[in-house]
Amino acid sequence: MHAQRPGSSALTTPVLACVLCVSFLAGCATPPNGPDPYITAIPAIASASPAATTPGAGGPRPRFFVQWKPDLPGLTRRPAIASDTEPPEYPAIAVRDELSGVTTLETCVTLDGKLADIHVVRSSGAAVLDAATLDWARGAKFMPAEINGEPFAVCGYFFDHVWQVAE
Repeated sequence: MHAQRPGSSALTTPVLACVLCVSFLAGCATPPNGPDPYITAIPAIASASPAATTPGAGGPRPRFFVQWKPDLPGLTRRPAIASDTEPPEYPAIAVRDELSGVTTLETCVTLDGKLADIHVVRSSGAAVLDAATLDWARGAKFMPAEINGEPFAVCGYFFDHVWQVAE
């Protein structure tokens, strides 16, 4: 049998081993570079930007989503407008005034292909065209993104609609 050092107990070694084991396992829960930046749960973010705290048109963001990046690992399909979705109707006043431009939306595409948390991030220069784009987006049907063949909700997806009067 081994002699004990003065001031130590028989439990010191097993307790120390358990503490080291638990510390090691706790460190394994998070990758060394921090959490995966592509998978995002909705955090409560306080921001000076009203757009960041106020849900956009189409309702709030999904509870679970992947932050959109064109080079997502395993991406097998980008979000796309469903073939049965009609394009937005050109507002009569915009046709009359020959208004044109590009409206850019930032949105979430949900698992069921609806757009949520829709914001105009770049105006066409005509409020009537931007409003028509938002109205259309609320009812538009999309095919969701797929990662490794599985549909995923994505947020931070940018969509451009080009408004151009036919000559």
